[in-house]
Amino acid sequence: MGRPKVKLAWVEERKRRATVCQRRMKELIQMAEELTIVCDMSACLVFYNRKNGKLVAWPSLEEAQSLIDCYNALPETERNMKADDEESSFIKTITKEIEKKLELSRKAVEELKMDNLMLQIKNGSRMIADLSQTEIEKLNSYASKKIAYYDRELRRQHPNTSGNEPFLEDDDGEMKTYEGESSESDGADNA
Repeated sequence: MGRPKVKLAWVEERKRRATVCQRRMKELIQMAEELTIVCDMSACLVFYNRKNGKLVAWPSLEEAQSLIDCYNALPETERNMKADDEESSFIKTITKEIEKKLELSRKAVEELKMDNLMLQIKNGSRMIADLSQTEIEKLNSYASKKIAYYDRELRRQHPNTSGNEPFLEDDDGEMKTYEGESSESDGADNA
C-alpha cells in the first residue's frame, strides 16, 4: 500500500521545516539511486537553499557537474529531442490531435469535391468524357467506397437479407439481381 497523499503547504515552524526537507531529500536521493540501478542510467540531483546558500548534490558535486556538462555538450536539437518534459509532451499530444483533425478535414473536402463533381455530371454541366484520368480514378474510388458503405449500412439495418436478393427494377418492370458481397465475406463487418 502506498503512502497517503500529503497536502502540500508551507511549513511554518523552522525546525519542522528543516526536518521535512531533510526527509524528503533523502527519499528523492534514494529514488534516484534506485532508478539508476534499475534502468542502468546516469542521474544527478542538485538542491540549493537560497536562504543559507547551502548546495547539496548527489552523488557528488563533481559527478553532477560532469553529467550536466555532458548534457550541455549535446547539440541543441538532440537535447530537445531527448527532453521529455510536460510541455513537450503536451505539444506532441496537441500536434497529433491537430494532425488527425486536419486529415479528417482533407477527407471531408475531397468528399465534397467528389459530390460536387457527381452533381455536375448529373446536371449535365460536365461530361464524363471531359474528365481527366485522375478525376475518373478519384470518382471511381469514391463511388466504390460509398457503395460499400451503404451496402454495409443496409445489411446492418436489415441483417436477415442476403446480398443476392433482387432490389432494383429493370426498365421492363422486372426485378434485377445484383451479386454483392455476402456478410460472411465482408471483412469489415467481422472486424
